[in-house]
Amino acid sequence: MVRQAVILAAGMGSRLRANGAETPKPLVRVGGLPLLQRTLLALHRAGVDRFAVVLGYQGEQVRAALENEPALAECHIEWINNPHYELANGVSVLQARDAMEPGDFLLTMCDHVVDPAIYQVLQNENAHGGLVLAVDRKLDTIFDMDDATKVKVDDRNHILSISKKLTDYDAIDTGVFLCDHALFDALQDVYTARGDASLSDGVQALASVGKAFVADVGTAWWQDVDDARTRDHAEKLLFKSLTKPIDGPVSKHINRKFSKTITRMVMNHNVVPNHMTLIGLIIGVASAILTALVSPGSLWLIPLGGVLYQLSSMIDGCDGEIARLKYKNSASGEWFDTISDDVVNLFYQLAVGYAVYNLTGNVIWLHISIASFVLGWVVAINLYHKLLTSGKGTHLALKWFDKPEEQSLIQRAIQKLQFFGHRDTYALCLMVFSFFGVPGLQFGLICSIIVVAFVTGQWLFMIPRNASQTRRENTSRHTA
Repeated sequence: MVRQAVILAAGMGSRLRANGAETPKPLVRVGGLPLLQRTLLALHRAGVDRFAVVLGYQGEQVRAALENEPALAECHIEWINNPHYELANGVSVLQARDAMEPGDFLLTMCDHVVDPAIYQVLQNENAHGGLVLAVDRKLDTIFDMDDATKVKVDDRNHILSISKKLTDYDAIDTGVFLCDHALFDALQDVYTARGDASLSDGVQALASVGKAFVADVGTAWWQDVDDARTRDHAEKLLFKSLTKPIDGPVSKHINRKFSKTITRMVMNHNVVPNHMTLIGLIIGVASAILTALVSPGSLWLIPLGGVLYQLSSMIDGCDGEIARLKYKNSASGEWFDTISDDVVNLFYQLAVGYAVYNLTGNVIWLHISIASFVLGWVVAINLYHKLLTSGKGTHLALKWFDKPEEQSLIQRAIQKLQFFGHRDTYALCLMVFSFFGVPGLQFGLICSIIVVAFVTGQWLFMIPRNASQTRRENTSRHTA
């Protein structure tokens, strides 16, 4: 794994500051973080822990803003000043030569907002005594093609030519490289001959001797932030990435639209994921309390409780969005979110049973809700135990399903009906049912019991089998 990187942050960023803003480009916020801080954190998550950050224009201001940033405490940063920052970016690369230890290193620009998957693509490559450039072949998705650096590639993934002015090209330079120290030599030769050197000059020099290669980023996204327009597009791509592949239709088309709006509102403030989890927990508990307080003279509390329950579910997405957007994931945060969800869901269900009992006088509804409440916590506690052994704090860390060919009939049926267990789906349904008064509460309680039974089925028929299989695999490894 490559554990060192050079980040270029020396440019003036004149186009981004064209509206009169005085903020240095590396400190311009995109998605709630300064560009340079976002790049550092993204690379750190990809396995890099040693950084050479090359500063230039307003470099002291940039360094002062980030040098003592707590979020960067685990990043070992060497701040390097480029007094010739008005020259091409290859000169900035040369300033980092002495800071890089022998071996490959990653190289990127602080103003390129990229999908972390691009760093992983390069982590699986080898510079082969030259460099590997991450390129995007999805030409129809490039936002600002006129300003993009074009790349011509042969059928062996060798770079033939690279320039913004190319008219015959196959791919676009994403601004992320895996490099050998040979790049420094190539840039030095160009600089000695011309008195200036761009990074593309160095790439072209290595390409001329067959030492410059490409790696396709596939479906990964990226955006070079040069002006207000590209900044907004980069933020749009960031927020699009917050929608998870496992999101169901309710989450994707309703809850995410709401939660992303809230996340946009708070992203530039000192709001951490746990703040949003706490807000969701408070609103969810309030929905249970109001529902439990329903009386024949205050039936309006039923829909109010349902709306608050749905609101809690929608806000529940904000904590994860902020965590992913600002690299604030934590094990404690995962646990807080997981337990909060269970508290809200099971107590709201208990409150619904109590409300129906209180309004109808039929104690069976209360007994059913209590039984479901207890069963729900039995399953939850068992899942917590399994999470503790996995070192994770979210149910998503558990392997719920085997490969299709290994599943039993019951397991296949459970997988097809798994949408019943998605909080976003049943929370919306319970809110709708609450608009229909006592009959709606009764039907909602039945649905809640079905959800608990479904999760219990997952627990009984899926998780134990996976755990047994894991134990067998571990035993086989130990006896091999």
